[in-house]
Amino acid sequence: MKEYLTGEDLFSYLIILGVPGKSKRFLLCEGDSDCAVLDPHLDDGVIETIPGYGKDSVIEAIQIAYDSGFTNVAALIDRDWGKSRRKPCDLAVPTDKYDIDATVFYAGDVCRRVVSAFCDRDRVREFLATHGWSSPMEAVSALAFPLGVLRKLSYDEGWGIKVAGTPFDKVAQPDCNGVDLSALVVSAIERAGKPRISERDVPDVIGSVSRFMAQVEDISDYCCGHDLNSALAFLMRKKWSGKASKDLIERSMRGAFSCREMLGSRFFKGIHGAFGVPEGDLFTCAS
Repeated sequence: MKEYLTGEDLFSYLIILGVPGKSKRFLLCEGDSDCAVLDPHLDDGVIETIPGYGKDSVIEAIQIAYDSGFTNVAALIDRDWGKSRRKPCDLAVPTDKYDIDATVFYAGDVCRRVVSAFCDRDRVREFLATHGWSSPMEAVSALAFPLGVLRKLSYDEGWGIKVAGTPFDKVAQPDCNGVDLSALVVSAIERAGKPRISERDVPDVIGSVSRFMAQVEDISDYCCGHDLNSALAFLMRKKWSGKASKDLIERSMRGAFSCREMLGSRFFKGIHGAFGVPEGDLFTCAS
């Protein structure tokens, strides 16, 4: 039922909590995973996270709070590529990358630390050298990037296909160095409930994806955190002698996101700015 919460529902919850009359600050987040990244670094005596279970509901709720004159409520939302029916107000702070898990993945040495903890060092080095990658982050991004582009184009064009949960076992190239676009598109069509395109459209979709990918300067802008961690789990299992589920990797990534990465993030500064307080007043990292 949580996914059906509206912005009005979320705002009503703030009223029930007595938010308007409290000196404590409240940060609305899109989901529990966002809260899990932030909570270890927050001074819970002065600020608390609240999951809103959806970008639109959080954007709507923070807009109502803004219009109502609340000064102790702000929000952290996925930056993605503007995937919302509503325009965020100034109290909504975007993540550095596509979403919170992508932000964590690309922060500092987080990815390298997790790979070192789970994988065989020599196998990782061999794979990277063979394919010309400078880091595990680059190798994983090469797998996740096409999914992100396909997701955006499907959203823009209304193709109605399903990219989330793509099985890399079925769409990766034989050497695991990238994705077979034909297999990716077919999988997204087959797993969709009611796709608006069919397999006869696959060549045209591949062409659109390829052209879009060629124009992207920073591929990390299109990589979803769930895709990245799923791709990492796949590479660990297939090539790097590591055994960890996507869920375990996501949790490990969040745990490896240290104060150093937090202090270096743009959203750290943005959250303080949204509340109108000096940097360091809300996070234990800066104390």
